[in-house]
Amino acid sequence: MATLKELRDERLRKLDELKKLGINPYPAKANRTHVTQQITDQFDTIQDQTVTVTGRIKSIRKFGKIAFIVLKDASGELQLFLKQDTVQPLDPVQNHLGMAELNLLDPGDFIEASGPVIKTQTGEISIEVQQLRLLAKSLRPMPTDQSGLTNKEERLRRRYVDTNVNKDVYERFIRRSKFWQATRDFLNQNGFTEINTPVLEHTTGGADANPFVTHMDALDQDFYLRISHELPLKRLIGGGYERVYDIGPRFRNENYSDEHLPEHVAFESYAAYMNYEQGIELYEAMMKHVAYETWGKLQFNVRGFEVNLDQKWPVVRYADIMREKMGVDVFNPDLAQLKSILKEHKAYVTDEMNVNRALDGVWKIIRAGEPGPFWLVQEPTAISPLAKASQEDPRVSERFHPVIAGSELGNGYSELNDPLDQLNRFLEQQALRDAGDAEAQMLDIDFVEMLEYGMPPTCGYSYSERYFWFFEGVTAREGVIFPQLRAETDEITKEIYSEVFAGQAKSRGAINASRPQDFTKKIVAVVNKELEPWRATNAVAHMSAIIGNKVKKEQLVSGDYFVSSDGQMIPRNPQYAIIIKRADDKELHKLYQEVQKTGIPYHVFIKEMQDTTNDQEITERLQDQSISDTTFYGITLLAPNDQADQLTKNFQLFQ
Repeated sequence: MATLKELRDERLRKLDELKKLGINPYPAKANRTHVTQQITDQFDTIQDQTVTVTGRIKSIRKFGKIAFIVLKDASGELQLFLKQDTVQPLDPVQNHLGMAELNLLDPGDFIEASGPVIKTQTGEISIEVQQLRLLAKSLRPMPTDQSGLTNKEERLRRRYVDTNVNKDVYERFIRRSKFWQATRDFLNQNGFTEINTPVLEHTTGGADANPFVTHMDALDQDFYLRISHELPLKRLIGGGYERVYDIGPRFRNENYSDEHLPEHVAFESYAAYMNYEQGIELYEAMMKHVAYETWGKLQFNVRGFEVNLDQKWPVVRYADIMREKMGVDVFNPDLAQLKSILKEHKAYVTDEMNVNRALDGVWKIIRAGEPGPFWLVQEPTAISPLAKASQEDPRVSERFHPVIAGSELGNGYSELNDPLDQLNRFLEQQALRDAGDAEAQMLDIDFVEMLEYGMPPTCGYSYSERYFWFFEGVTAREGVIFPQLRAETDEITKEIYSEVFAGQAKSRGAINASRPQDFTKKIVAVVNKELEPWRATNAVAHMSAIIGNKVKKEQLVSGDYFVSSDGQMIPRNPQYAIIIKRADDKELHKLYQEVQKTGIPYHVFIKEMQDTTNDQEITERLQDQSISDTTFYGITLLAPNDQADQLTKNFQLFQ
């Protein structure tokens, strides 16, 4: 079987031959009169009429003086029928190809074909081609229907191939567009105005999330990428707009999961003179409308749950379900009880976890088993820093979530508009942030100042595209068109564009050679002193590799390559010293707790990682054991010299 490079070289040869014939392989203009679906749908009315279609060649079959081409466009597929005595011959002036030049075409090429609409002797609706033009010569072959494209990594990296080959993926993103259009239509029909708000913010808020940080050269100041649309939109309510919304990306510097992406699209809306009970009525109608417009139904099987949206959704109070399911009194929470529940259910728990985080963790355990739909209401005010407290019971907030298929697929409030109350809640959140909770909300004095000018009673509500992912039945990465992946270039591409990568390497080498080395940090690998030498070496090797992936290249090395006089690239070594120490398992667990507080890059190597290379098996094992029951084989960290020395000063050097 020919390699990709060999196939590409053959297509380059054909490209060169086309140019020698005077054919422009990449003209600017096409002359389409019909899409393929129109030809098949309207055959009875346009039979024998001359039409012009355009699209990508899916297949070519030639039998002596006749040929068949299957043409594919966005609407469907159509057969082109070519005969020696019907197709006009080569005409470089008109950019027309004749039958003799068909051998210069390949599947994947874009063409234009003109001729009458007919049915062949086998009854196939076709176009009897009279004029054939090349619109774009493809240099790489598309996977065939037989070979397919099933490798997930390749599908996500080359989504433009994925959508060509896999019809279900192509149609998914048509539905995604309908999903957001239905959201817009509903809001517009209910008196809302779409106003885009900034992505870059001095102070970010509106959610519990760790933000991305960037720097604006023009102002020489750091900015955050928004984690929510909330605070700017509420400023608009204070500015006199009564119903506003925004749809666009938001950014949360968190890990990937089946339900979360660091960048994702969300909508948020705010309606003046509306409370949360009125909001529940409005947004339940919206979610039903969006589901029906996107999928054409209201009954779904979502992640193993049978979900029927076509009903009046029940309303469930937070305190009631926490008491009924777990025996938790949310108004007098017992942190020890909460942590015990979390440990019993193999959920995330740390010694430093506060009551609010523990309550949220217990609720997530309950939520995971609930098919819904229902509205969860009246969460404690302590865990809803932007929601108005209930007049009937000030301990709870006027907050509401739709719970569907074990997840919260939206978030809404009667918004807090008392500036003094808001300031106090911001101060509480800032105290949590100062104590090390990176996801606690920032103090936003400008927002408090806006509230002092006055903001009317307001209901806010938001959902992200996670609602789409759930009902589409896909993971987060499958649910977006171009998910973020680690930047990589495969070896085939490097071979094909060898002159590019060699040139880049030389350029990088020259620049990097002048970059000063950084001697202010070190890497320290602390391994379990009970390990056999080969296990210790293996642990250090794995941890060092992960640390290399956790930090930016310019941090780990002073340059990508050293370059020899003949242009050969020699990868550079890390610019930081690597120190190996040893400790017992208890000391490693303590170091783990301390390193978590610092924010420095680190990696933990556990027994299971050496027992198996199967991530799924490790995941299943850890579901049955807490962190305290997990055997640590080592911890590696990258830190400033003084900090690294302080963290590891009590450990002996490994010998």
